[in-house]
Amino acid sequence: MVAGESVTSKRRKMTTQLESRIAARFGVLPNFFRLTTDDSKITENLWEFAQFAYLDNPLPSLLKERLFVYLSLFCKVRYCIARHVGFLIGLGHPAGDPQCPPQTLDEVLPLLRGNLPFNSDLDQALALCEGLGMGSFPPEPDSAQEGAIFACAAHVFLRTPDASRALHALKCVFDEKTLEYTKLLLAFIRTAHYWTEIHPALVLEDDINQLLATHEAIAACVLADPDALPDNKLAHLISEDLTSLRDLNERHLRLEQDYELLGTEHQRTENRLFEREQMLEDSSKRLGELAAIVESSDDVIVSKDLNGIIKSWNAAAVRLFGYSAEEMIGTSILKLIPEDLHSDEKTIMENIRAGRRVDHFETVRRTKSGQLLDVSLTISPIKDEHGRVIGASKILRDVSTRKRIEQALLQAEKIAATGRMAATIAHEINNPLEAVMNLMYLLRPMIADPAGISYFESVEAELGRVSHIAKQTLGYYREHAAASSASIGEIVLHAITIYEPRCTATGIEIQKAINSSRKIVLRRGEMMQVVSNLVMNSIYAMQAGGVLSISVEEAVKSPDGIVLTIQDNGVGIEESDLPRGFEAFFTTRATVGTGIGLFVAKQFVEGHGGKIEIESRQNVEDHGTTVRVFLPISTEYDSSGEGARQGSNGQLNAEDVRASVSTTAAPVPNSAKKEDEANAALGPRQIRLIGAI
Repeated sequence: MVAGESVTSKRRKMTTQLESRIAARFGVLPNFFRLTTDDSKITENLWEFAQFAYLDNPLPSLLKERLFVYLSLFCKVRYCIARHVGFLIGLGHPAGDPQCPPQTLDEVLPLLRGNLPFNSDLDQALALCEGLGMGSFPPEPDSAQEGAIFACAAHVFLRTPDASRALHALKCVFDEKTLEYTKLLLAFIRTAHYWTEIHPALVLEDDINQLLATHEAIAACVLADPDALPDNKLAHLISEDLTSLRDLNERHLRLEQDYELLGTEHQRTENRLFEREQMLEDSSKRLGELAAIVESSDDVIVSKDLNGIIKSWNAAAVRLFGYSAEEMIGTSILKLIPEDLHSDEKTIMENIRAGRRVDHFETVRRTKSGQLLDVSLTISPIKDEHGRVIGASKILRDVSTRKRIEQALLQAEKIAATGRMAATIAHEINNPLEAVMNLMYLLRPMIADPAGISYFESVEAELGRVSHIAKQTLGYYREHAAASSASIGEIVLHAITIYEPRCTATGIEIQKAINSSRKIVLRRGEMMQVVSNLVMNSIYAMQAGGVLSISVEEAVKSPDGIVLTIQDNGVGIEESDLPRGFEAFFTTRATVGTGIGLFVAKQFVEGHGGKIEIESRQNVEDHGTTVRVFLPISTEYDSSGEGARQGSNGQLNAEDVRASVSTTAAPVPNSAKKEDEANAALGPRQIRLIGAI
């Protein structure tokens, strides 16, 4: 590369960097600063002057921009008024201030239709300023006070014969410092007008052309020839001023002063600018590295302002929530928060505004699909270079999987504890029960009296009930017997025989309708447990008495099978609790029950390839619960002999329930061996009564 090409490349790089700074300040890149690309030093100096006299001028941003527009009405080249009208309505930042709210077209039109007052109109404006009747500063847009200030500033700016009177009136309004900043702004506006007049190649930007093409009223005011404005006496005055040697000389002197001021400011900032460029390069490198880290993070990283408006949205956020960055940036963070948790966001923002960090706050957030996720949040305040909190950075981690694992472990611990309890109770109850049954076996031949035999049989029946109640209290038990052909109706009748005395004592009427004696292959003990659990639930629900209806029917619709229905008119179950009815250890009875009856029933039914469903209502006139159990004619045990280890719906079947008890229960020494020996010693009748607990 030759030396000339290197200089050109370096100059172009400097120009590009300058244009980036200008665009960042205005929100757009005005063509006004693109006229001297061959010599970037000129543009640098012009930009420094613009910052000092206009952008960083401490006068209110809206007042500066409106005054710029008003004075540009009197410039023959229409670029300045068009561009600054664009800034005023939001096509860029008014006076380079992104915090300055833009105005509407209706608010700008009166300003564009204003005239330069003379004679009595000017006297009124001067009197308003000189009489100190201005009120608070800055004046409201389009107010009489603003009009008076703009009129005086225009006469000073245009060097009319009334300029000295207008300057005196401004001295009555502004303090000395504010007046000097006003003069400095007027100097830059004059420079801007002159700069546009000597650069005929200057063209309007696309956004301004679009504005003028779509808003006729704005275009009429902006593109009007200053000489053609109604009641405008400025054309004659400007003509006189331009032909006046005195005015030309003064204008030349003011321009020299402006450029001298520009040179002084440039001298002061040249070294500082170089240092800032070096710092900017270092900062850009660090920001690039940070941006890469944020974008590649597996955690959601977003930022928001103090109003909760999202400012950044990384790739992990897109993956987790399903919203693209375009959908979320500029919207409220409340879009992700369920309505009942909106108060949490208020608390978080109060901590952030106070400069406090929020660590590992666990809550819930909603995805685009409506799914609720358990998340952990860490929120840190974002501060500007002055240490003021301007927003918040949020790191979000999906902990739904961890929560599910925790719940699963808790459930497993409960089941393990129940298994250990079941093994212990089974062992403790079985031993005395075996002794009692052995004694009764020996005692039976000694009883010859008919009344004694009747009492003896009653004792046997009651011991059978004790055995069954023990099994039901445990919630589930091991069944070693193989599946066999049995009738659901017979099992139901047997259960009714056991529970009928208790129902009678409680005032419960049992209505039975056994309309099917069809036999299917099943595990009798498991189905007896299902019926017992459902009947006991109904009894608990009717403490003050009621009607318990039990029916066995053949299925009307396909598939072929048997339908068992158990219905009561008890207190019913709340609608919110119904989805959890078959959940292990969930119960609505605080003092009665373990919460595993329905859970075990569901596993046993599905282990046979069947289904179980529950309905309930709590209306005053219509209350109660209905449970329907469907068993197919060809059960899982019918085809395999022992049944599938797991049903098609992914739930644990009966074999799994027994396995969980077997593998999680605490070991009881020689318990199984003793049980087998005891069963071998006893007769069939005793084994039937005791069962395998």
